[in-house]
Amino acid sequence: MTKYNYKLVSLSILLIYVSVFFIFGDNSYILIHDNMDSSLSWYKALIQSGMIFSQSNEIISSFMSAHRVGFASELDVILWLNYFFEQYTAYAINQVLIRLVAFLGMFSLLNRYIFNEENIRYSYFIALLYSILPFWSPGGLSVAGLPMITYILLNIRGGINTKRDWMGLILFPLYSSFVLSMVFYIVFAGFVWIYDIYKRTVTTKFTIALFLFGIIYLIINYRLLEGFLFEADFTPHRVEFFSDGIGLIGALMKSAQLFILGQYHASSLHIIFLPFVGVVFLLNIFSKSRDRLLIGLFLLNICISLWYGFYGYEGIRSIINASGVKLASLSLTRFYFLSPFIWYILFALSVKWFFAKYGLKYKFHIVNTLIGLTVLLLFFKSDFINEYRKNGITYKQFYSERLFKEVASFIGKKQSEYKVVSIGIHPSISQHNGFHTLDGYLTLYPLEYKHKFRRIIKDELSKNEKLRYYYDNWGSRVYVFIAEIGTNYLRNKNEVYPITISLNTQVLKEMGGEYVFSSYFIVNAQKNNMELLKKFKNKDSAWDIYLYKLKQNN
Repeated sequence: MTKYNYKLVSLSILLIYVSVFFIFGDNSYILIHDNMDSSLSWYKALIQSGMIFSQSNEIISSFMSAHRVGFASELDVILWLNYFFEQYTAYAINQVLIRLVAFLGMFSLLNRYIFNEENIRYSYFIALLYSILPFWSPGGLSVAGLPMITYILLNIRGGINTKRDWMGLILFPLYSSFVLSMVFYIVFAGFVWIYDIYKRTVTTKFTIALFLFGIIYLIINYRLLEGFLFEADFTPHRVEFFSDGIGLIGALMKSAQLFILGQYHASSLHIIFLPFVGVVFLLNIFSKSRDRLLIGLFLLNICISLWYGFYGYEGIRSIINASGVKLASLSLTRFYFLSPFIWYILFALSVKWFFAKYGLKYKFHIVNTLIGLTVLLLFFKSDFINEYRKNGITYKQFYSERLFKEVASFIGKKQSEYKVVSIGIHPSISQHNGFHTLDGYLTLYPLEYKHKFRRIIKDELSKNEKLRYYYDNWGSRVYVFIAEIGTNYLRNKNEVYPITISLNTQVLKEMGGEYVFSSYFIVNAQKNNMELLKKFKNKDSAWDIYLYKLKQNN
């Protein structure tokens, strides 16, 4: 097979992978958790508010009356994709772009720095594997782009950079998250810089590149920076982030889980080639001709896994919880976002070492089998198939636009004139359909709001300790939690049963609430000063919605 054929096969498989988004359109199964229930609604709410360039302390009244600082930066590529395209189209374009960058970046990196021309097929095939990982797409290039930015920095460090490398360095921060992965990547890049200083090989270009890279991220994230360093205009709900510590066995198990299976938002799905990499690592340890980079990266992944597991260890958590508000509210375990990139580089290094060291007759078959099985696993674990198996709810069914148009038409007022809350469905559904909500999912909003909203659901939280802990010690989901429902809002509408609730609707009214959208029939609605107006059904919706109105006199 020629070099052209390897390229054709790899890109054809990648094309098949992304084609489902365009073949099925809004009937596609896409990620719900931390995506349709949150990130997509954040972009839409910000765009519809017309406050993209507003001051950080200004209020977006349609979304929990939250401050502008809690939403995306105006220098975010994904925000502008959502601005210029319909939400689903923007999502599909984003999927294609991040996977193309992942493929091109990994291929360029492997082709220049690991494989020679004889084994160029593996530059293509491993690049393909990396490009079809189930990336958390709201993160943009935060994981998908790590090979590309590494390739760029290595070129600059080695003095073989071009203008394209510098352009890529400048543009990359616009399409990736500083707090998600890149701050941790910069930490490791900084260690390489310190190593170069120690070896007296550091170059001016590499130094400038690293500092420029970091400064651009700080400029893009100026809203968060001013709040963190100079105190925000409000006390954020994150000051109440608290978690109980886990024991030694729990910490070890959590570490092992990350090392073997990866993390939900940074899935590596390396389980098939992990034994191969592990054997090559052990052979290197006891070999005279060691690959120091392979050994170092393998040990680095062990350290990342241990840090992830033991960050929750009871002894460490007690120190963190007592250390102060800012440290306790930071997610310092996110080094794991680098793990997928490290695993696929380890696979490439292991393949290279294996081919150079052994003259086995079937060595190509061994590696090709590992690659083929991993391709199958990656397709099986794609968001499309995973969401179909797990929830069976499409993009169209989730947001139920036709049904909520009927609801809005029935209410008959401008959506800006009243506020709603939801029971049994994610508030992002109402937000997507233009309703102004008191509830929602947001990673930064005032603590005062959290406490006031808690008064609405106080009695329900008292019935369910898990819900109480979930809200009080985290609280990024400001939902009308109901003890009978719990946190599973994705049940089939044919499985829904009547519920009994206990809410403080007086506080709900004081906060501006007027209507309740519930996917459950509420048995004691009258007792909660709520009047059922109508039940809405639509064949294209994952939910039936009971529309309740708060009574004027309590």
